[in-house]
Amino acid sequence: MNKENEKRISKAREELRKWAVKYARCAIQEGTGGGWPCGTCMCYLLSELGVKEHNIHNHPVDRVNEVWRAILQIRGEPEA
Repeated sequence: MNKENEKRISKAREELRKWAVKYARCAIQEGTGGGWPCGTCMCYLLSELGVKEHNIHNHPVDRVNEVWRAILQIRGEPEA
């Protein structure tokens, strides 16, 4: 990955972290760039935003869990 892409990804990650901390009012989880909301607070926030379970081919899909897992991927591991 080139330096320009790394900068964009880092900036987007930080913007997501700040937004999540501001609206979830929680920053107890370690992650790249600083504190992040815990899973309980983040899932509550996602539910409040309207992320709901839905059906695909008559099988329920937990969208909150899917979005939370995507956020975990973006969040990354804490820097040592």
